[in-house]
Amino acid sequence: MIDRFQLLYDLGGLQDFLAQNPNLTPEQIDKLLHTEGVDKGLLSSFGKLTENQFLRLFGDEEVNNYSFSQNPNLTPMQIDFLYLEKLNRKDLAANPKLTDEQFRRFWGNVDKDYLAQNPHLTPEQIDLLYNTEGVDKDDLATYSKLTDKQFTRFWTNGYVDNDSLAQNPHLTPEQIDLLFDTKGVNKEHLAEDAKLTDEQFMLLFNDEKVENLHLALNPSINPTPLQPFASGIFNWKW
Repeated sequence: MIDRFQLLYDLGGLQDFLAQNPNLTPEQIDKLLHTEGVDKGLLSSFGKLTENQFLRLFGDEEVNNYSFSQNPNLTPMQIDFLYLEKLNRKDLAANPKLTDEQFRRFWGNVDKDYLAQNPHLTPEQIDLLYNTEGVDKDDLATYSKLTDKQFTRFWTNGYVDNDSLAQNPHLTPEQIDLLFDTKGVNKEHLAEDAKLTDEQFMLLFNDEKVENLHLALNPSINPTPLQPFASGIFNWKW
């Protein structure tokens, strides 16, 4: 398997982009913490931090504690702590680790577009937001883990930009290929956000029109084995 992190790290000049990747291992985070010039605030904003790393960064004078509210890897207890500290609740509303109770609490306290940016909404929460007047549907298309029916609804909705779907990190390999071949779709969105196979990664890595910095930001830099998908482009198992 390709060591994507090391390949991009060795290119030089991409360390701060790697520091924004939310799926690094603790060892990769430590490597960046000890790399001269890396912005530690990026690691507090995006890193999958161990308890020791979280506390180390939270107590670091060089790190703005507001940056933690953007971190998609916070635990529910950390979300409650930051909520009580009133550290940027808008970003916390988009956190993928929200519990049902926290979702209801945020529903009455923040702009619902921030909830629409949450990547781990339930199908019922997605439908609720979709049918709520004024909510940006492009946000739902970009971030949500859509059901088959919901994906098709967005795909056929003339008011939703396909580039929004191309930024969705929950696409199947077949959907990635479909968007890759769709005229007008920005491939750099796929390079940065899609869960790429090795073949798709190398195809984009060698594409002269795609800057490698987008691959450096991609959470699938450390890919997990693909789960079996149901047949058909728009069907998948939960």
